[in-house]
Amino acid sequence: MATGRSSFAKRQRDMAKKARAEAKRARRLEARSHADEEDTPSEMPDGPRLSNEQIMEKVAELHRRYDDGEMDLDTFEEQKAALMAQISID
Repeated sequence: MATGRSSFAKRQRDMAKKARAEAKRARRLEARSHADEEDTPSEMPDGPRLSNEQIMEKVAELHRRYDDGEMDLDTFEEQKAALMAQISID
């Protein structure tokens, strides 16, 4: 019969898993607070009208920030949708 004790390796895996989860949680909180400090496109609807090229540059910057882990998926999608809504079709 198996004993009820955890092996050393299992305990190490569990501790590493908890450490990774805590690091991920800290990165998300930092990214969320960083995103709150910056001006978001959805907060500037009355500003000057951007050209389609400028909008696409901002979308590329959003992609870079999302890929770097600076923002979560929900924030990324909201800001991208706000930018894409500003594109004019001639």
